[in-house]
Amino acid sequence: MSLADEYGTDVEIYRRDGTVYADTRTGAPEQLLTHLDDLGFIRKASSIYTWHELPEGLSHAETHRRSLRAVLLLTAAGYDANISHNLYDKATHSAVVAQLKSRTAQGAQVPPRAASSPSSRRSR
Repeated sequence: MSLADEYGTDVEIYRRDGTVYADTRTGAPEQLLTHLDDLGFIRKASSIYTWHELPEGLSHAETHRRSLRAVLLLTAAGYDANISHNLYDKATHSAVVAQLKSRTAQGAQVPPRAASSPSSRRSR
């Protein structure tokens, strides 16, 4: 069972043993997996699971920026995406939000979520 399955979300982004993972729910739609590919995560698969990882060698700041950007864009597209507390910081969040607002004002669109892939919302 993936972490996203356990929490009832579409995506859980977290760091473990120095690697940043984007764990999707079992049977996640291809569109969600492609969004993660496009956001700079590398798709990995075993016979049972598919998951994503950020590339090795990124700076601490870059892993935070990419992780927060992914969560914000996926949430804007309608996915239930969470980030672990050890990847979140307010300054990076503010910078990413400002960058996304600037791009949106210039006409960039957030890709819509597929209507056929409902999300289970975690109660908090």
